Amino acid sequence: MKKILPILLVLAAMFSFTAFSENATTITMSTWLAAEDGTKAIYQEMLDDFMKANPDIKVEVVALPFNQTKDQVLLAGGSGEAADVIMGNSQMMGAFNAAGLCATLDELLSPELIEDIYPGYLSGTTYDGEIRAVSWAPHPIVLYYNVELFEKAGLDPKAPPSTWEETIEYARKITELGQDENGNVIYGLGIPTAKVTYSATALNGILYAFGGRFLDENGMPAIVNDGNIKVFETLKNLTDEKILPKALEIKDLRGLFATGQVGMLFDSDAGLAAIRAASGIGAEFDKGIDVAICPVGETGRSETVYTEHQLAVYAQSDKKEAAVRLVEYLVGPEAMVKYHDAVGTLSARKSVSSLPEMNLTAFDEVFNKQSETASPLPAANPMFDSAMNEMTKAMERVIIAGEDVKTVLEETQEILVSMYE
Repeated sequence: MKKILPILLVLAAMFSFTAFSENATTITMSTWLAAEDGTKAIYQEMLDDFMKANPDIKVEVVALPFNQTKDQVLLAGGSGEAADVIMGNSQMMGAFNAAGLCATLDELLSPELIEDIYPGYLSGTTYDGEIRAVSWAPHPIVLYYNVELFEKAGLDPKAPPSTWEETIEYARKITELGQDENGNVIYGLGIPTAKVTYSATALNGILYAFGGRFLDENGMPAIVNDGNIKVFETLKNLTDEKILPKALEIKDLRGLFATGQVGMLFDSDAGLAAIRAASGIGAEFDKGIDVAICPVGETGRSETVYTEHQLAVYAQSDKKEAAVRLVEYLVGPEAMVKYHDAVGTLSARKSVSSLPEMNLTAFDEVFNKQSETASPLPAANPMFDSAMNEMTKAMERVIIAGEDVKTVLEETQEILVSMYE
């Protein structure tokens, strides 16, 4: 471990005020929370609480920068030295599982906990019918909208669009406002279409809403279908009509939304801090915006996807029982309420997300409501990120170059199948 992580091992358990039992078990946890200023304090507080309640377990933390986590965990796992508890996100966990790092948790987790997790979040941590991780801090994508622009466009901010047809209609009316008082163009809708991986990752929820999909029932890319074709055609048309900004990243769209140049934006709760910061007035900006669950499409329900943090137990750990106790504590009500109070984190558990402490604002209520229908990213295959990169190229060919949608999807399909095979 010292050769792989020479300066990143942070001992977080040796506190003089903690009365550990004589035969305490020491476990490790790898996470970027301990390396980031915005989360390291609340993370340490949660660990302190856990160790006080469980004096027979000491926790040592492997603090990893987020952008090094995937590679460092794979390196450590390859040498048999990964942490007992491994934190990752949806995309990372697919690679960790493919490398054989994730223990099967079906018999280790309490049945009550498994039953308490929203189905969409549980399916996102299930591989080949077995639970290999636990959802922690999910970020479902919802619909943000600008109240003032709604009113100027003659729309009722108390009645956000409930269908995709209404969403496009509302977006067109907002776009017809033309420009703001500074001469900036006003766009009705924000969907990231720039050639960066996140654009295609977030697109999956829209594909589902239009009856499309990225994978078939065998887990292979299957992008040539009527729903996907309709989505790509819709994005092209909205861009041509200047309802949708052309080829922007989510960070750019957040900036435009924060300055009143985008009327509606698909984003997760994780984007709220960035939007507040870009507005220049912080949380005060919340008074001029609102959120709603994603509009209903072809499936008859509010379709969306989520990103999230996940917790896995190292398959080679000889301390799985202690590791699972830490995982169950971190996703439990005591830790989650503190985590939510500190940084607004959501819970993947039905009983926890319904607590009054987790629903202090109207925003919280919408985010938690969206959890009921949020679907996992189709990210089980370790080639997912590379596949999403190919999907962004397809978006660019259609939206920017104006190529035929079906032809582009057919050609991209060949590339994707080759990658997955």
